[in-house]
Amino acid sequence: MNDGMADDYIALVEGWQSADGESVFDQALAPKPMVSLDVIAEQMSAGQMRQMGSALLKLADALDDNWDPARVRASHHCLTQAGRIERNALRLAQVALRMRAAALRRSRHLSGEWFGEPAWEMLLELFIQFSGGARVSTKSLAIASGAPDTTALRVMDRLEAARLIARSPSQTDKRVTLVSLTREGVVAVGSVLMEAEI
Repeated sequence: MNDGMADDYIALVEGWQSADGESVFDQALAPKPMVSLDVIAEQMSAGQMRQMGSALLKLADALDDNWDPARVRASHHCLTQAGRIERNALRLAQVALRMRAAALRRSRHLSGEWFGEPAWEMLLELFIQFSGGARVSTKSLAIASGAPDTTALRVMDRLEAARLIARSPSQTDKRVTLVSLTREGVVAVGSVLMEAEI
């Protein structure tokens, strides 16, 4: 019995062949060789693994948010302060990334306890993601803050009470909460980045 378009598509795909004459369908379903953790550990440092994990989490955030670069549109009127910051968001995100790099260099020589600013790290991460029209999950934001999860959640509560961030459930997974800057947050963080750029 044919269940319609899905069966027709599968029948079509089963006939596709790669350049070497193999069935594309069979290649896609073939078991892949497992990579041992020892091999990964030899090729990557712990820091590189953490960076990769953070990048994968941001990719998952984009999937949870149904992020599509073609749908990214201006959020703020062009004549407002928020609109001016939004127009320059990519350039300002570069300033934010340079700030992060400076903090990382500093932490190599001085303990992070002297400079820990989880709220600022969260706001930088949110601005960087705002520049690309994306939102961030609470888990990604906690990681970006460098603070333990419970501390990060308390900081998020304070940032939300100050109306700098807004939280909303993911459209695809109601267990995930996505965070973004509010208009006030865009103006506040963007203004700091504009002054730092000078």
